[in-house]
Amino acid sequence: MSSADLELFVHVLAAIVLFGAMGAIAVISLSAGKVADQSLLARASLGTLLAAAVPAWVVMFVFGSWTKSTEHYGKTGWLSLGSGVAGAGIAILLVSAAVAYWWTRKPAGGWQPVALSTLSAVYIVALAVAWWAMSAKVPS
Repeated sequence: MSSADLELFVHVLAAIVLFGAMGAIAVISLSAGKVADQSLLARASLGTLLAAAVPAWVVMFVFGSWTKSTEHYGKTGWLSLGSGVAGAGIAILLVSAAVAYWWTRKPAGGWQPVALSTLSAVYIVALAVAWWAMSAKVPS
């Protein structure tokens, strides 16, 4: 396995972990309406964001940028789309972390689980579109 293959593998692995972490956050926040004490769910969502999603985003971004610079892809639509989703993703992750933290401060429920599930779902869809575009190299 070449160095470029390893860089790409780590990038894709981190993207998969990020996708899974955001899916877990969506499930956790959607489950909030089913329990009376939401403090555990609030802490789990914040913990998943801080321990899995944010580090996975960092690794995905670093190794994606590294692969882009070593492979000299040039300006392609699929690469711009993936970079755009990654760039917007850090804003979504930071807002999600703030909402999840707020939820841990006021775990009685309300708007925080709804906002967190919505943010997670939006980012999951964006990641899925980027994943498809980068896999199929569309648009070239």
